[in-house]
Amino acid sequence: MTQQDWYLKQCNITQYVLRNANVFKGEIATQISEDIRLIVVAEQKPIQKIYYDILNAIHLTEEQVLFLTPQQLIIPADEIKTVLWFIDITLDESWVNPLTIQTTSLDQLAKAPQQKRQLWQKLCQYENYFHPERT
Repeated sequence: MTQQDWYLKQCNITQYVLRNANVFKGEIATQISEDIRLIVVAEQKPIQKIYYDILNAIHLTEEQVLFLTPQQLIIPADEIKTVLWFIDITLDESWVNPLTIQTTSLDQLAKAPQQKRQLWQKLCQYENYFHPERT
């Protein structure tokens, strides 16, 4: 016990330990702006060429994509009206909805033509979400 702890205890002052300091850093209180057209959820921000090729193919800029780690995704699934792309993340039942895309890691995806074809078909279904001004 430090001297400061001892003094606080003598004064009958309860010390609290902040367990999730990221809340104050703004990492958890994520706001989804109206400019966001796609939310990418992965352990690390994608840097692979295939990721940028996909964004280019669906005509989205990085400013229109919100990257979140699974720990940052605390908004209930039913409140999100944006397409969610989970990369190499196992989903629980609460996240399975019509606006969810789930793929393996991008390195594996780059080597799997059938998975790329399936991803492209899904992305084409969401074109109205990516570019609502075209409808």
